[in-house]
Amino acid sequence: MSLFESLKTEIDNGLKGRNGSIPFPVAKLDDYLEISKNTNYLLIGDTGSGKSSIAQDLILNVLDWYLVNKSDDIKLSVIYFGMERKMYMYSAKWISRIIFLNEGILIPTKKILGRKRVWNGTSMEVETLTPTEYALIMKYGQIFDEWEKDDTFVAIEGTHNSTGISKYLEAFAKKHGTLKSRGEGVLDKQTYTPHHDNHIVLVVTDYVGVLDPEKDENGVKKQRLDKYSATMRKARDVYGFSPINIQQMNRNVSDINRLKLNDLKPKLADIADTSELARDADVVLAIFEPFRYVTNEVKTDLLGYDLWSLRDEKGYKYYRSLHILKSSFDGDGINVGVAFMPQVGLIKAMPRKAKEMQESDYKSIISGDYFLR
Repeated sequence: MSLFESLKTEIDNGLKGRNGSIPFPVAKLDDYLEISKNTNYLLIGDTGSGKSSIAQDLILNVLDWYLVNKSDDIKLSVIYFGMERKMYMYSAKWISRIIFLNEGILIPTKKILGRKRVWNGTSMEVETLTPTEYALIMKYGQIFDEWEKDDTFVAIEGTHNSTGISKYLEAFAKKHGTLKSRGEGVLDKQTYTPHHDNHIVLVVTDYVGVLDPEKDENGVKKQRLDKYSATMRKARDVYGFSPINIQQMNRNVSDINRLKLNDLKPKLADIADTSELARDADVVLAIFEPFRYVTNEVKTDLLGYDLWSLRDEKGYKYYRSLHILKSSFDGDGINVGVAFMPQVGLIKAMPRKAKEMQESDYKSIISGDYFLR
C-alpha cells in the first residue's frame, strides 16, 4: 500500500467514525489527549501519589463511556494486570466509587470488606454493612457482569513476567483477529487483522515495577523492564493494542537543589529504573502529589492552588496535579490541577486558573459534593 493509500484509509475510517478513539475522561486534558488504538501510554507517579487510583479512574470512565455509547461501530476491551493487590481489593474500591457517583453515599472500602473498626465505648469492634448498604452493593455489583461480557474487561491477578504477558496478548489477539506470519521479504513482519475494524484494546499493567523476573535473566531490573517495553511495542505495532503502563518515579524530585529552586514538577528523567518506557511511549502523563515536598510555610503549589484548603482534619489530601510530559500527537508541557477523592479514587478537573477557585469550591471538594456536580 502506498503512503497516500495508507493515509486515505485512515481518513476514510475517521469519516465513518471508525478512527479508534474515545474521549479522554479528564476535562482540561481532553483537548490534548484521547484514548486511541495503536498508542502507548505511560503514567508515572511517586509512591503514594495515587497513580494506580487515577489509572483505574481513567479505565472506569472509559468503560462507563463505552457502555453508554456502545454500537456496532466500536468495540472495547480492557485487559487489566492488577499485580499489586488481590482483585477483590480493587473491585471493593470500584463498587464504592460506583455507589458514590450514583447515590451520593460513601461506603468505605474497609467497611465493604469487613475491616473497618469503630470504638463502641468500651472496645474496638468491626462496623458491618447495613442492610441498605448491602443491597446497594448487590444492585450495583451487577455492572461487573456487564464489564466481563465479550472480553470488555478482563482482570488478571498476580505478578507475571514479560514472557507470560507476551504469550497472553498473542493468544488474545488470535482470539479476536487473524495473525499472519512474516512474508518472504527480508523486512517483512507479522501482520494482524482484527475481527472488528474498530477494536480498541487497552492493556493496563499496574504496575511494571513489580514484574516477575525472566527465567534467563541475571537479576538486572533494567533488563527486565526493557524486555517488557519491547513486549508492549509489539502489542502496539503488530496488534494495534494500546498499552497503559504504570511506573514509579525515582527520588530525583526530592533532590535538595530542586527543593531550593522550587522546581517541584515531574520530568521525564524522574522515571525509575529505565528510560526505555518513556522512549517507547507515545504519551507520558505524570501525577504529582505536592504535599509531601512543601514546607509548612508554603501555601500553594506551582500552579497556584491553595494546598491548605485541600487537606482535611483527618489528613486526607484532595488534590493532585497532572502533567503531560510527552505527546507524539499534540503539545506537551501541559499542567492541570485536579480534585482527587482518595477514598474512592475519583478525579475531577479544577478551574484551569487557580485564581478562579472560590472558597466554596475548596469546601465542596473536601465534602465530596464537587465530584457529584
